[in-house]
Amino acid sequence: MCVLYESTTDPGVRDMLSFLIARDTMHQYQQWMAAIEELEQIQKAIVPSTFPQENKKQQVSYSFMNFSKGEESAQGRWAIRPSYNGQGNFEYVANPEAKGQVPFLKPSPAYIHGTPPTGNLPPNTNSSTFDKS
Repeated sequence: MCVLYESTTDPGVRDMLSFLIARDTMHQYQQWMAAIEELEQIQKAIVPSTFPQENKKQQVSYSFMNFSKGEESAQGRWAIRPSYNGQGNFEYVANPEAKGQVPFLKPSPAYIHGTPPTGNLPPNTNSSTFDKS
């Protein structure tokens, strides 16, 4: 992902990638290391990161976002306590909110889907193969 970040100058793409890279910090390093420590009781492994810290969305680097039912995940090592790298504290976010906008998506071309829209049958066909019952 770092190569993608460096390959573009588009501010929107860079903003999105900086968010994803920060979340990667939580998932790859923080969350998994916390789970390994809790489950296997082993010492911290070193997972280097070459992506510049100033380009990460720091406010989400140590956030565990609960997208599951229930609150059981709040009890894990990955959701509380200081981080392994010593640069932050885990934060449990019980009800994370979407940060982006609702996208406007154009309908996909009719040839992409096997089921044509009502009234639009593929050429050389007399009926739709979709069972409407």
